[in-house]
Amino acid sequence: MNIEEYRKDFLEQIRSDAAINSTDPNEEFIQKTIDLLVENEEFPDPIIHYFGSRGRKNRMMQFNAFGFDEADGSVCLLISDFNNSETPVALTNTQIDTLYSRMKSFIEEAYQGNISDYCDESDQTIDIARQIRKLIGKTSFESSVLKFKFFIITNSVLSSRVKYIQKEKLYDRPVEVNLWYLERFYDLYTSVNSEAIEINVSDFGIDGIQCIRANMTDCDEYDAYLAIVPGKFLADIYLKHGSRLLQGNVRAFLSLKNAVNKGIRKTIISDPKKFFTYNNGIATISQSVELSNDGNRITSFKGLQIINGGQTTASMASAVVKKDNEQLENIFVPMKLTVLKTNDEVDEEENDKQYNEMIRNISECANSQTKVTPADFFSNHKFHVIMETLSLSAKNFAPPVNGNPFPTVWFYERSRGKWEQEQMKLTQSERDKFIKKHPKNQVVKKEQLIKCMTIMDGHPYTACDISSKMMKLIASKIDDICENSVEQLNDYFFKKSIVSIIIYNSIEKLVGKQSWYPKGGNRAQIVPYTIAKIMASIPDNKTIDYDLIWKAQSLYPSFVYEVENVSLMTHKFLENSGGIIVREYARQRETWNKYKNATYEISEFFYNDLKDLRFEKEDERQAKKERKFNNDIDASVDVYNLGAGYWMNVYNKVENEKVINYNDKLFIKSIAELIGRNGLPSAAQSKKLIKIFNIAEDAGFIFE
Repeated sequence: MNIEEYRKDFLEQIRSDAAINSTDPNEEFIQKTIDLLVENEEFPDPIIHYFGSRGRKNRMMQFNAFGFDEADGSVCLLISDFNNSETPVALTNTQIDTLYSRMKSFIEEAYQGNISDYCDESDQTIDIARQIRKLIGKTSFESSVLKFKFFIITNSVLSSRVKYIQKEKLYDRPVEVNLWYLERFYDLYTSVNSEAIEINVSDFGIDGIQCIRANMTDCDEYDAYLAIVPGKFLADIYLKHGSRLLQGNVRAFLSLKNAVNKGIRKTIISDPKKFFTYNNGIATISQSVELSNDGNRITSFKGLQIINGGQTTASMASAVVKKDNEQLENIFVPMKLTVLKTNDEVDEEENDKQYNEMIRNISECANSQTKVTPADFFSNHKFHVIMETLSLSAKNFAPPVNGNPFPTVWFYERSRGKWEQEQMKLTQSERDKFIKKHPKNQVVKKEQLIKCMTIMDGHPYTACDISSKMMKLIASKIDDICENSVEQLNDYFFKKSIVSIIIYNSIEKLVGKQSWYPKGGNRAQIVPYTIAKIMASIPDNKTIDYDLIWKAQSLYPSFVYEVENVSLMTHKFLENSGGIIVREYARQRETWNKYKNATYEISEFFYNDLKDLRFEKEDERQAKKERKFNNDIDASVDVYNLGAGYWMNVYNKVENEKVINYNDKLFIKSIAELIGRNGLPSAAQSKKLIKIFNIAEDAGFIFE
């Protein structure tokens, strides 16, 4: 697909969604582009909100979304520049300045003025302004803000005269203006990764970073460097690129308040010359680097990521903004740098996959001192692999509905962009067939599934929070299932999971069409609370009919009726937030407890369609039993396929060691002999063998 085809498809989809959802194309454009920005970790945790008004001195104030990036202390505002025309118009420097000034004027009025002079008392704009004022703070010490990021989203074509955009500081904080136009979204569409960060060190006032390259002659995967990084350089690149530098770092999900370590800050202020000695340094990875002629200095990076060292990096930036040590003189940071070697024999996509895999592996090892469950962040976790496999099983294809003559796939996308990547090398006719079988509205992102699981488990307040908190809440449950009861991850579990997504998506559309729902309302909070309230109101011996929803691929009439009633009730409840931004109000456990206990009885219409919980439990038991049988067969086959020689080698390695007992050693040998006679170990034998094998590995044995 070229850029023109992408542009056409993009706009056609927006207009189609607007017609279906009874909205206008600009609303759909904002929603779609923000979803893309969130997915690519460019705009964190946004509140979509429509505000436009004349302020002091007749200045226009306007924005369409607000957010705060806790990882790098950025206040984010977004404004839309959408033109619903077939012929693209040019986005000029003049228009960019106009759009920027509208967002800036709102920040200034929010911080120094009185925004309530320009909107109703019930308008959420007042709550947003109040939060901005609190974040900036009265003094630099109490401030949580390190920079301002202004996003302009547009379907216009960037004028050739638009080059480098630089704005003056706002309240002594750096200002960053991000232009997102369709050509830039297209580049993301055709790339496995997010946009690679490119850093020329000369742009930050230095001629290179001192480094030593390790002599690793037998390593064909990466080059290794040890470097000494000036603290000011580290602060400057963080203030410019923010949390994008921390994408591979699990610490990016910690707030800035936690990231600015007191000990680090004290050293920066009181004893900067000893920072190098006291600090453990940072671990980084880069797709490529350029070196000086003598090879002793790094002059540029491409795709730089800070894997370990989020506290150090954030503390440096904080010291500059808060003027604790503005120039960071005499502060140097040790850096370990891994640079992936490009394999010319494979394509760019494969090199990108290797880069992502390296980031994941280094992250898991480098951050081992922080207890983070792998299911939180990594797509190669067992749960996600199983869900992907289940999604592609013919047994779990969605039944044909709405006149569609064939079943379709709910495509579980455990790695970002997999659905698009599957189509890259297809012809147009092959691509059309793929999309019919794997429709875009049935692409399941792991974050979306986690959100729906969180809601159905009765935690809507967590589902309204940032994705990392949802991941952490559900991760222990996922790990427990994978370790102790993996047979729960079966066809029935997969279908119930998809039904939870159907429920969420259906209610999201229903709410948007209600006559009481205001433009730019709190749908992101109304939907989780509505679902959770309905589920909490169902009698203990009853449940919704998951099977009926799966077969119809939609909500049944009585469910729709219940949603229409409860969603209005939810809307009124959340509006009464006592001056707190609805998003923040909905994230509080106390808010959910209050709403959960609010008087409500489900309708007789809905009750009559509920299913007896005993039948639901029986379906789950049968699916679990079937999956356990299949898992047992798989385990036996896996043990057999390794071969008699492999297991005899394991026996020979542990024969004279005291790691495992004598009987277990003989058991390994007996399995090797059984396989040598072409015998298939039983499920019980396979489980026992794997348990013994794991004990040996945990003791330090390595088996190729």
